[in-house]
Amino acid sequence: MNLTTTICEELEDFMKREAMTLHLFAEKSGVNAGTLSGILNGNRPIAIMQLDRITHVMGLPEGSLYELFINECFISAAPHWRRLRPFLLRCAELKKLDCIRAVVSRLLEDLKQITGIFETAELMFEQGWYEAATIMYECVIESERSNHSERLAISYYRIFQIDSIGGYNSIESAIKFIPYRHRLPVNYSLDGLIMLTELYYVYKKWEEVENYADEMIDLTNALYKNQQWHDSDFTLARPLVYYYGRGYLYKAASYDYRRMFEESRRWIAEYADLSWFEGLDKAGWLEVERYKMFAEANLLSVDIKDGKRSRIAEYVQFLEENPSEILEGLITLLESANRYKFFVDEHLEKFAGEIQFYSRINRENRGKLGELKVQYKEPFHTFRCSLFFQKYAIYCFRKRLIKDGVRNTLRSFKHSIKINSKHNIVNSMALFEFYRNYTTKQQRNAYVKYCREVWDYEEEFNEGDYNNSLL
Repeated sequence: MNLTTTICEELEDFMKREAMTLHLFAEKSGVNAGTLSGILNGNRPIAIMQLDRITHVMGLPEGSLYELFINECFISAAPHWRRLRPFLLRCAELKKLDCIRAVVSRLLEDLKQITGIFETAELMFEQGWYEAATIMYECVIESERSNHSERLAISYYRIFQIDSIGGYNSIESAIKFIPYRHRLPVNYSLDGLIMLTELYYVYKKWEEVENYADEMIDLTNALYKNQQWHDSDFTLARPLVYYYGRGYLYKAASYDYRRMFEESRRWIAEYADLSWFEGLDKAGWLEVERYKMFAEANLLSVDIKDGKRSRIAEYVQFLEENPSEILEGLITLLESANRYKFFVDEHLEKFAGEIQFYSRINRENRGKLGELKVQYKEPFHTFRCSLFFQKYAIYCFRKRLIKDGVRNTLRSFKHSIKINSKHNIVNSMALFEFYRNYTTKQQRNAYVKYCREVWDYEEEFNEGDYNNSLL
């Protein structure tokens, strides 16, 4: 389509070719004949809903005339947001991202448009049109003059949030967001701190985990003491007690992972009974009960990891009663069994269905997590899966089940790549190399494929580099 033509010219040419009268076209499109006449005569601007109806009658794909619409919008000056915002939202819905980029590039010639861009980005985010929203937020970041602007902080936060929702490697967006976390509205700050603690837990950056967990605890304490959370205009995604408990949960978990079990028990005790929290509603009491359950599970887990095998039967019973904790429980059982040189086959058999489900999770069906009760979502759940398969592979190798061990090693490798967990990637590669002589050609091909995916994460290389390498 020639972009020097206009929508009116395209419409007139179509009506001539099809020998269609104005009234017949109006009837087919559902656009009022008077309105259509005004559009053709240049006396009335065309709205996006009308353009979509016209496009449909002309037999063109959705959005085919959007480039022409953009040209007409900016003939004299920037259009009013009452006309432009519905168009941008429709572009977001249809994933016409180039059209969005074309519009915002023109809008940014006038910095007064930043407010409209930001407000539209927020609407896109609410609808789940994340790619489009990211373009808009990046424009705000590029053009915002005040480094202390709240919308600048929110834009960095949203991009980090979008990366986290998508399960992408969000470390880069996290690093950009961190300097602005204190400039966010408080209700966003708490969720931002949760995302940071989860991300750095995946990367085993324990100092950062503790730092952001402490910030979360301090902020919830401040809100609790000044009663701000009772204000009618103050809203949180979750009850305040959730954030308070989550801070201590992450602190305890960071010590657990480092096998500093006494410190872990100390912090578990901080969220074991939160019934003292004032102003709890139904949702708040549910969180209190959840943390009580977490504390019970994690104390059992810590004891088992600390070598207390006598508590395994109690722990397995707990897992059967709390399916959301099964993945975490299997990691605990395998870690202890591998460290203290015993086997837990009879317990693994009880959760064979869950293990089979984890084995099926991949890039294509990871959205099916809802089929099974799990406590964590992407990317944290993927991290736990990678850890589970790594420990399960070691367990299989100990039992001389080499084929199963290699298979689980590759599963761990695959999950580790999804979240770019370098620590788990290296461990998976080392395990595979230890048993390379026992692998099949198909397994070696899969291993090479995963290695190439790891290579692709390194920005200083391009595709041509590894094609010429030993890979």
